[in-house]
Amino acid sequence: MIYLLSADFKNLGESLSGWYHLLDEERRNKADRYRFYKDKALCTFAYILLRYALKKEYGIGEKPKLIYDKSGKPHIEGSDICFNFSHCDNVVACVVDRNTVGIDVQNYTETLTQVKKRFLTEKEMKVFGESGDGDGVIRALARVWTLKEAYGKYHGIGLIYDIDGKDFLSVSNSPEWQRYEDLKVYSEEMENFAVSVFSKTAMELYKVSIEEIWRYIG
Repeated sequence: MIYLLSADFKNLGESLSGWYHLLDEERRNKADRYRFYKDKALCTFAYILLRYALKKEYGIGEKPKLIYDKSGKPHIEGSDICFNFSHCDNVVACVVDRNTVGIDVQNYTETLTQVKKRFLTEKEMKVFGESGDGDGVIRALARVWTLKEAYGKYHGIGLIYDIDGKDFLSVSNSPEWQRYEDLKVYSEEMENFAVSVFSKTAMELYKVSIEEIWRYIG
């Protein structure tokens, strides 16, 4: 299942220390190393959202120990449950399944128009890159970016592939699951961010609140 937690992570209006008991020592240390509140909050709630998902779907209440492969993709030590998470300024996302998954989220920022030539193919440039820098273009660029990130994360290669030569024009902005190569893909422009997921099978999306997380695992 896909889990989305939307909030103003720049200012949650509370100290994060009240949530630290839900983190393992490694994650607490990682969060503490960040200088800015937003980065600490995103690091904290990415792990907490994973814990929420594991308890909700598999009844696992223990704190997972995360290990990383050579590409930097995270795994749960001693478990065959697959997961992936992502975050941006206003959302934390997590997907869990028994099969490999990849997810990415991106808020709508004008910065994407400045770097679009680095990740769009020639075909994509004709569709998205030559239409100015309006709101609709920025939203479309964010969604294309999440597709390229999520695809790389699914395959465990990050962005170390021909991202400016591999287009995703066949994947439309839709709440419905679609097909890309031999995978299922979900890709949608939401109100404040875009999200894309690659997996073997279609799955449900669940929007969760901070209050619900606290009630469930706090």
